Amino acid sequence: MRARWTLVLVLATTFSFVDVSLASGAGTVPPQNPRSNIAAVPRYSIVNNKSYVVGAGLPACWAWGKDNRLVPRASSTTCVSDEIAATNRAQSAEGLGPITLPSNFATLSVPDQLLVMVDIERVSRGEVPVLGVSAQLNALAQRGAAAREDPSLPSTSYFPNATGAYVANWAGALSALDANYDWMYTDGWAGRSTDNYDCTSAHAAGCWGHRDNILVNSSRMRCLVTTCSLVMGGGYSYLKAGDNFSSFSELIIQVSGTPTTLSYTWATALADGANP
Repeated sequence: MRARWTLVLVLATTFSFVDVSLASGAGTVPPQNPRSNIAAVPRYSIVNNKSYVVGAGLPACWAWGKDNRLVPRASSTTCVSDEIAATNRAQSAEGLGPITLPSNFATLSVPDQLLVMVDIERVSRGEVPVLGVSAQLNALAQRGAAAREDPSLPSTSYFPNATGAYVANWAGALSALDANYDWMYTDGWAGRSTDNYDCTSAHAAGCWGHRDNILVNSSRMRCLVTTCSLVMGGGYSYLKAGDNFSSFSELIIQVSGTPTTLSYTWATALADGANP
């Protein structure tokens, strides 16, 4: 009998609320979520809890390596192409058009790539964009990625004009595109093969929690000052020996006013060709 390999992926999510939020841009969701998970087509990654016969064909983002082990190929052209195609198909299922990444997406840092995907998802659904990425928040998100858990905002004094409201996601994934797909489109109940371990049944409160965090709006965060905006940080811990997936995290916080110390912005992504 030929050897088989089985891999498992899990997600985590956090929402912290301090009775504050966005002043405008109610958008369309949350709470509107897909009725069920939208499986990635083309299937670019392995399927959770499925065994693979050594030497058999694999999805575009995986290959057989030394000692007949499954090896991720997250940076390969075919992998990225299939991830984008799957995202476009999922967007289409919600009546949305295909996405366009900035021309330099492949050379962006992981936090910057996460911002691009967050804002593509938000803006395409009528939400106000997250303004940009902060080095300070990247540091917090990186702690979460290293610990393989949701990052958090320790206090409002940590970041200038922070209101105290924030959301956070973590996932074991192949890439920023893959993590975003998991958070946005396979975050619901799927029985024993469910990726989101906060989604413990078909109607559990944790189902679609990562998606709701990405699309957080004034229905969950009311702004009690003149203006509010969102900024974020991202974290990434590379695949380690014995691991099957790398670690990705994002931390989105609300601030009063408009921050000026951002290392990368949605405006820059738009200038480089991003289009939701």
